[in-house]
Amino acid sequence: MPSRGLTVSRRSIVGVVLTIALLVSSADAAVFSPDAVKAAFLFRFASFVQWPADVPATGPFIIAVADGDPVADQLERLLPGMNVRGQPAEVRRVTKPEELDGVRILYVGPGAAVRTRALRARAATLPILLVTDRDDGFAGGGVVNFLEAPRNVRFEVSLAAADRARLTIDSALLAVAARVERRAQNPRPCDPCNLYAEMSR
Repeated sequence: MPSRGLTVSRRSIVGVVLTIALLVSSADAAVFSPDAVKAAFLFRFASFVQWPADVPATGPFIIAVADGDPVADQLERLLPGMNVRGQPAEVRRVTKPEELDGVRILYVGPGAAVRTRALRARAATLPILLVTDRDDGFAGGGVVNFLEAPRNVRFEVSLAAADRARLTIDSALLAVAARVERRAQNPRPCDPCNLYAEMSR
């Protein structure tokens, strides 16, 4: 079934997401297809996240997509000619953990959890902004998780997951999140490689 959203240019998507990212207006979000809004969010998230100093600031800024072809299609329309912190933005479709080399943001679509378990487990050991798209996104390791309502797309943020990935989330992004999962008062050390045993269900 064709999307009910309007066809828009790359720069139009970026322009509206600047407003969405700061105001999260349901009226604005409703004009665009959910996939277009999610793609624009993925691009814009990079401006509100600080990666650790040992992450190279040269070469392409790669936004990877797993199990989310409609969002990848939108990114392929949006990213050509765009830059993130002076780095050319690129989209990469991934299916295997070894394809995460150099990835800064990984979007995992709402498909079966078991299909992306290895990818998410690997991402948990790397400074990657893992963006999920499920009701149980945080349980699946997401730092950011999309929440899709009938008229808009919102997102929630897990600071505990951000800490694990060694990422710093700007307070401006937290201010417009639908929900923020705060850090545990007395966090227990965990082994990222064993973190997602529950994904097998």
